Amino acid sequence: MARRLAGLLAACPLVSLPIISMIQDAMKLPTQQVHVAEVLLSGLFKLATPIEAQTNPDEIEYKFYEEEIRRILLDSTPVTDTFRVLSQWIDQRLGISIETFMAIIKEPKKYPDLAESVQPFAEVAIEVLKRRGGMYAGLVKPRSLQEFAFKVATIEFGGIGKRGSKEPTVKYYQQKAWQFTEELGGGIELEMVAIPEESFVMGSPETEKAHTAYESPQHQVTVKSFFMSKYPITQAQWKAVAALPLVNHALKPEPSKFPGENRPVERVSWYDAVEFCERLSQKTGMRYRLPSEAEWEYACRAKTTTLFHFGEKITSELANHNRIYGETTPVGRFGVANAFGLYDMHGNVWEWCVDSWHGNYQGAPKDGSVWELDNPRGSRILRGGCWLNEPEKCRSAYRNNFSPDDRQGQSIGFRVVCEN
Repeated sequence: MARRLAGLLAACPLVSLPIISMIQDAMKLPTQQVHVAEVLLSGLFKLATPIEAQTNPDEIEYKFYEEEIRRILLDSTPVTDTFRVLSQWIDQRLGISIETFMAIIKEPKKYPDLAESVQPFAEVAIEVLKRRGGMYAGLVKPRSLQEFAFKVATIEFGGIGKRGSKEPTVKYYQQKAWQFTEELGGGIELEMVAIPEESFVMGSPETEKAHTAYESPQHQVTVKSFFMSKYPITQAQWKAVAALPLVNHALKPEPSKFPGENRPVERVSWYDAVEFCERLSQKTGMRYRLPSEAEWEYACRAKTTTLFHFGEKITSELANHNRIYGETTPVGRFGVANAFGLYDMHGNVWEWCVDSWHGNYQGAPKDGSVWELDNPRGSRILRGGCWLNEPEKCRSAYRNNFSPDDRQGQSIGFRVVCEN
């Protein structure tokens, strides 16, 4: 019951005891005080208002500690319920109807007296309304896509070498895909590649070289279409977004050990990456987030079933791994992408995913959604390997995990996705 209450509270930009009572009455929830206490003390919320000795408990407001957690809860709660809760929240907290609220969001200049009070809650409200669809879908402006060409590499084994083994040969071919470009300011751009909807087999067979139990059992997943950043987030992109208004916590503008505007940002925690996504979402009005683990593996494989999207082998002319280069390299340095048009999916830096860590795939979602645990502070998924790692840890199926506040050395970065 506490989980159900938390999912409904995710539709509220701010939470208070009167709001909780309103939800309990409106949704006829058989919750008890112990459920309310469990939710408020779960670590999901933080104070949104200062408390003094004389503060009335009913006037204390809370907000979600991490916006990504709110979104996960929204995704797991029926749309009709979250829409109803938001409508009542707007009526009780702001004293206006949902229709008036929408009108203010769309044309704030027409409502100068109300726009200021509505604006702080607009982003959360839009997250709820987008899920409703229909007349509310227009709150998000569709992106114009541009076609782009890129080079794909595959490793094949041909003739017999001097030692009697088959020699690997790299073959190249041209491919095209679609993307949109986000302007971050100061001439810095973020290229977001369209990833098509499709089903794939996630994990690896027990016969795969270097297979681990973490990668079992293999299971079919159907992933909805989305956009993913063409490269890991660069230091220039990071610095541009780090300069945007704070959402939940501060970001260092230059956290990386290996400086370079076009190198991947590193030394960033999961919380840092989530904050980056929140600031970018706030700036653009689009929903940016970290990929789910299923989205990441699907995007990496790009319709392949081999150890790497290149084939059964990885080489230093295609990826930065195994300490060969001694540091990170600029994104796109090797000039080859996978069949979806994504670069540097193997090596260079580890990449954060949204999901909590699970020791295997027993009970994993089959729809590509985030696999969350009740503990928001638990370990999070890392994928792709880094410049330090041997080939086995750079495989498409390889899974790793770290604490969400871990900024381990110079090996952890991320890329972002944007919902279609």
